[in-house]
Amino acid sequence: MALEHVVAFLSKHADGILKNQVQELQNQLIELLYDDLSHPPATYIGTQYQYRTADGSYNNICDPSMGKADLPYARSVQQTHPNPRNMLPDAGLVFDSLLKREKFVRHPAGLSSMMFSFAALVIHTVFRTSHKDVSINETSSYVDLAPLYGNNVEKLSKIRVGDGRGLLHPDTFAEDRLLLLPPAVCVLLVLFNRNHNYIANKLLEINERGTWTNPDDIPVGDPQRSMKIHDQDEEIFQTARLINCSWFGSAIFSDYFSSILGLARQGSTWSLDPFGEIRDMDHKLFERGKGNVCSVEFNCLYRWHATTSEADEKWVEQLMGHVFPNQSIDSLTTQDFKDAVLKVQAEEPDITHWTFGNLQRGKDGRFKDSELAAIIKNAVEHPAATFGARGTPHIMRLHEIMGIESNRRWGVCSLNEFRKFLGLKTYSSFLEWNSNPEVAEVAERLYGNIENLELYVGLQAEEAKPLVDGAGLCPGYTISRAILSDAIALTRGDRYFTADYTPFNLTAWGFADSQRDVNSPGNGSILGRLILRGLPGEFTENSTYTWFPLQTPESMKVFLGKLGTAGRYNFTRPGNAPIIATAREYNDVRQVLGGAQFRPSYGDKAARVISGEGFFLASNNDAESQRDQREVLRVLQTSPDEAEKIAHYFYERTRKLIISKSYTLADKGIKFVDIARDVLRYVPLYWTATELAGLTLKADDDSWGDYTEPQLYDMITDIYSFLFLDVDSAKALNLEERVKEHITDLQRHIKANVLADVGGKLSIAGLVGTIQSLFSTKARKEKLSVAESLFANGASVERTTNNVLSLLVGASVELSQSIINIVNFYLDQPNVVSQLRAADAKNPDLESYIYEAMRIDPPFRGVYRESLADQNVGSLTLSKGQRVFVDLAHASQDPHVFPNPRTVNVHRESKERYLTGDGVTRSLGVELTTKIMSQVLRAVFEFDGIRRGPGLSGTLKRYKVAEENTLRYEYLGEDQLPTAWPNTMVLQVSSPYIVTRFV
Repeated sequence: MALEHVVAFLSKHADGILKNQVQELQNQLIELLYDDLSHPPATYIGTQYQYRTADGSYNNICDPSMGKADLPYARSVQQTHPNPRNMLPDAGLVFDSLLKREKFVRHPAGLSSMMFSFAALVIHTVFRTSHKDVSINETSSYVDLAPLYGNNVEKLSKIRVGDGRGLLHPDTFAEDRLLLLPPAVCVLLVLFNRNHNYIANKLLEINERGTWTNPDDIPVGDPQRSMKIHDQDEEIFQTARLINCSWFGSAIFSDYFSSILGLARQGSTWSLDPFGEIRDMDHKLFERGKGNVCSVEFNCLYRWHATTSEADEKWVEQLMGHVFPNQSIDSLTTQDFKDAVLKVQAEEPDITHWTFGNLQRGKDGRFKDSELAAIIKNAVEHPAATFGARGTPHIMRLHEIMGIESNRRWGVCSLNEFRKFLGLKTYSSFLEWNSNPEVAEVAERLYGNIENLELYVGLQAEEAKPLVDGAGLCPGYTISRAILSDAIALTRGDRYFTADYTPFNLTAWGFADSQRDVNSPGNGSILGRLILRGLPGEFTENSTYTWFPLQTPESMKVFLGKLGTAGRYNFTRPGNAPIIATAREYNDVRQVLGGAQFRPSYGDKAARVISGEGFFLASNNDAESQRDQREVLRVLQTSPDEAEKIAHYFYERTRKLIISKSYTLADKGIKFVDIARDVLRYVPLYWTATELAGLTLKADDDSWGDYTEPQLYDMITDIYSFLFLDVDSAKALNLEERVKEHITDLQRHIKANVLADVGGKLSIAGLVGTIQSLFSTKARKEKLSVAESLFANGASVERTTNNVLSLLVGASVELSQSIINIVNFYLDQPNVVSQLRAADAKNPDLESYIYEAMRIDPPFRGVYRESLADQNVGSLTLSKGQRVFVDLAHASQDPHVFPNPRTVNVHRESKERYLTGDGVTRSLGVELTTKIMSQVLRAVFEFDGIRRGPGLSGTLKRYKVAEENTLRYEYLGEDQLPTAWPNTMVLQVSSPYIVTRFV
């Protein structure tokens, strides 16, 4: 309320004896209020300003040409010390004397060749000097992935598909100069191409605003078809580009700067964050998003040829030998280079047929994943060289001469003038600049006075920094200071990384997807995620090749060993992606599911997180697993009417939750209930947790009990996802570690409850846990019949605990998921709803409705099996140990088995024809599972007037996944990232409740 007090004071004393002081206070208040806002405004509304332009124009809305491609470089430093060209030494002599490599010296921080491949991509994003006029920068001055997208509309259009999906042609990029660099640079561009297409496809799948449609669904006869496809393609493409550039920027400030500042070896997740709003002490906004223009001084700075690895040096030698046959390196001139470039460009094929590194494109235009991955793995293994004098390979002599000559034509400042501009101490002697007496003496003989040392040479031959905390790149001192300034200018000056970096422009999912997660492996690596997304299966989720690609594996083994985290990672080279076969046809699917030469392939995963015997749901011991499964199913149904009792429990629990969780809004005659979030998500959990595992659910964190409903649900979805679903590889390592913690905690609670119930022997450590559990959970209501029966049949404490845990995991969240899908499926079928309302508990059609809904709209696409022998299944030839994905969803649409497969028909004969997978049916059996689902369905639809909530609130917010894996649908969680689990669907019912009850 300070502002109100100030205004009141001003109004009361405006004409009093404090008039002058009041006027001064009023002036300060006006300045404060004026400075609340940006002047001029930070951005404008509309697509002209929402998306990046191809040439970088309009980044600064007040000066649209600032940073635009094909404009001159800027000059940052005024030259005051005369350094006439006719007084400077021959550029070739300078290279031979000060820069030419004498021997390869490994980089002291263990940086890999991949580090400088990524650096090359960053550098070529903002620097592209014209061969016709060296004062012109042919690309924009922004981190906009210009090597991928091009620096003008013409180049951009060549790589776009334009089919309404916003896609790029597979594995293409716009910058031909990178074809002359080691192939790892081009592989990075291919990964960003694939990332763009992944993003574009995901944007269309999610369709956040509901304005896009599958282009194939637009009628060919629609006169506006071309315009609709063009407009949609432009929106999706531009949005995907914003997100992809955000990925690039995030990679720079995570992986790249982590290695530059030595954070990777310290295990630090910290990074510079130049993007946010900053206010000075006087409340004024510190400038951001006002544009940037790259300068010639920084062009001189980013010539890091000295770091070239031995492998890349050999690659360049082969390239130069091909481009300049029968010519010695020392005889090549700048004109030779220009002529060669023109010749190479003239011989270039269509952009969609460019190749590099002796790779060949497939018929689909893509390169082989395994070959791209091999290039990255090699680059990660190859150590980079150190910075400093006499470190640049001889093969790059011409490159360096051209750089020196450009430096002179630009008339840039001297090294000392540049240092003074940055606020650094100027050098007083050559020996202070480089403590190597021989290097210092040669430089002095070439330049005479330290003030004459030109910027280009001075930067490249400056003594390298030692390896200390805060240093990882270890170039010369001047470079290490200047690159930080340049990075901040490039990114903080970019409107699309600041004022226009919003969830609206990028979509909520895109904004979340491009964020760095500091808790992910590799200290929050973005490049690791990019590699896993672009090359699925070629890198493992715990490999340093994945998460620390800018460091050599051997260096990371030392660094992580010192940090005590080496056990988390694997340091060996990842193998090629395993070949997974897919069984899709009905007969093939039945043969794989029922064949003795196949088994569920989840045992290896389970063994990584679950210790001890038992857990029949996922075990490599087939005989024990089947025996435990049979025993569990037997004790669950000890009498003929036990299944009916269990199903009735679900019926009553569903009704009670709908009534207790419903609420009213404007119309008191209508009740609303979030059937997914508050009811169906938890109905199976109550039974498995409280009735089978003996857990106590509590209302909130401060209440008495073991877990809250959301806590336990999240724990079990984590476990289920890890064991049975295809999860994002980038999240797999963290998920596994989380699952280990969940299972240990659940085992402790279950074991304590089991022993308290049936009386058993326990270790001292387990006894402590049991006593604690007994005191914390007071007294148990009743005996746990399942555990008691398992004990009675000779099961150990460990086996009983794990098999109860198996029930808890297998019979809860998948059952919830299935029921939510079934309710959603029938809500839009009023005839079925009326039949469900009229059905009593014994109606046989109820279970048929379950079978049909699960067949037509299953919650998951399929399951995995492992082939136990070399064998043939239909058209599939399988090897022993090979994984097979069993596509239940596709097979269940076979019209020969299910005539009119998309139609609900409750009179289909022989229920055995229906296909079931793992999880709930394996835990409870098909018959009990179906009974439970049917009674929950009856409980939901017996409420009078039950229907979807208004607008989008009543929809199940899911989208279909294109990838052929276990997931058919994904949902967006509260963090706007994909999840396999539904979170909301609001229904409305009449109030007061009118419920039709049948006995």
